[in-house]
Amino acid sequence: MVWMTSRERFVRLVVATGAVLACAGAAGAAPRGQGAQPQMPNMPGMPQAAPAGSVAGTVTKVAGGTVAGATITATNATNGTQVSASSDEEGRYLLPTLPPGTYDISVQLGGFQIFRQPGVTITANGAQQVNAVLQAGGDADRQALLDRIETLEKRLTDIESSAVLSEPETRVKKIEIYVDPNGIQYDEPQPGTKKEVTYQRERVYRRQTISEKIDEAMSAAEDQSVKLGVDATTVAQGAGRTRGLASFPNKRAYALASADLLFAAKLAQYTSFFADVVALSGGPPDREIPSLTLLNGYTARLVNQNELNLREAWLRTEFFGQRLSLTAGRLDLTNYFDRNAGANDETRQFLSDALVNNQMLGLAVNGTGVIAEYDPKNAFSFRFGVQQSNPAATSLSDSIYSLAEVGYTFTPFSLPEGHYRVWYRANNGAVDSKRAVGVSLDQKLTPIVTLFGRYGQQQLPSDHDQYLSAGFSFANGAVFNPLDSWGIGYAQMDLAAGDTEHLTELYYNLRLTERLRLSFTAQHVLDAPSDAPKFGYFLPGIRLQAAF
Repeated sequence: MVWMTSRERFVRLVVATGAVLACAGAAGAAPRGQGAQPQMPNMPGMPQAAPAGSVAGTVTKVAGGTVAGATITATNATNGTQVSASSDEEGRYLLPTLPPGTYDISVQLGGFQIFRQPGVTITANGAQQVNAVLQAGGDADRQALLDRIETLEKRLTDIESSAVLSEPETRVKKIEIYVDPNGIQYDEPQPGTKKEVTYQRERVYRRQTISEKIDEAMSAAEDQSVKLGVDATTVAQGAGRTRGLASFPNKRAYALASADLLFAAKLAQYTSFFADVVALSGGPPDREIPSLTLLNGYTARLVNQNELNLREAWLRTEFFGQRLSLTAGRLDLTNYFDRNAGANDETRQFLSDALVNNQMLGLAVNGTGVIAEYDPKNAFSFRFGVQQSNPAATSLSDSIYSLAEVGYTFTPFSLPEGHYRVWYRANNGAVDSKRAVGVSLDQKLTPIVTLFGRYGQQQLPSDHDQYLSAGFSFANGAVFNPLDSWGIGYAQMDLAAGDTEHLTELYYNLRLTERLRLSFTAQHVLDAPSDAPKFGYFLPGIRLQAAF
């Protein structure tokens, strides 16, 4: 046995302590979770650990420019120990305290191919330089574009929220001055002066953010832009005779296509323009079945096959806090009177004109006219309109058609909202009926079910005609899809000449998409002419409507 002196034991203790600290530093350099293997410190009598080395460099792109945020990893080729770091804003990185050995260096970043540099030898106290040049990956261009867009959006948001514009405005300011007997003005009281009040115009600047300016400009553009809409509808109907002579048509098929081109423009605040150009083609059942009312409401629009017609073109403006409105131009006056929420929309509700309109309104053509509407915002509303009823008349005094209506909105008996209307019609043209009166109501029984009804009577030289209709409409309830609707209605007309008609219709409106609807209809009409045998028809139909 060899005995060591106290001095030799002290020297060995110092050397061992230094080795332990060096190994602890090397082990601490390996990040967590990357397979770093702890190394045993040198014990007395074991070889001393060599000092560590390092790897540094810069990460750039092939297209030029440095890369920030790239992950650089050094993997020991012998034991798999890994040490990682990230590149800074200038693309630089540093991997310090790497124990001597052979390492594989890799650099990776989303959107780029992985850079690898194998066999990098690290020596004691040695510093290796490994510069990485990243090659774009398969989706690198797209990723780079998205990154650039995100950066630009962030910068634009910062500019919009912080930058301001200065716009000059002229304001009038009230000020007090003091005037002496010689007319000299002072800002403060002076001996012998008299206080006076005057007004001074001053130029001020209103600060406004760029985002506010952009929103204001876009709002103005929206208000003043011209909008274009298209409403295309195709109706296919079949007709089977249920009663009548064999000479009447039976087992027939009909189709009618309608296309509306709609223009709308806001010319100024509370002033707008509207135009509707319509084209129709096809053959409706009304050309063969002599019913009192139109079985297809679109038939009233059909003037000539495959011909464009200007149906409406008018200008509307509002006054007095939007309580009074005036509409003037070419229009159909009946579109703006006797409106009924349960039976007034020929594109989504009933197809027969007997349920879309009150038959006692008695207007056949569109013409030049004006409508005044006053809504005092107190549940009442008042309308009055005049229109040219005969385009062949030489003067308006021989063809004036006028309507007046009073409407009232209220909630009777704790029911939901209901609308009630009374109207009066006068016509000085060459017609048998000069005057007519009517009532109209649509009352919600529940948020889903609406009851509707109409009655009208027109005066004749020695008698009168009368009409009535009633039914129910269902919206967003008892349906296949949440936004579907359906309804059932009955209409009856009795003419002074002895002719009568009874019509029943059921429809189901299926909403396919936001802009596309498909309706199924079933009608039965029974007419009893005063001078001919009764006849009846059952008419199933399909209506496809696209609006955009």
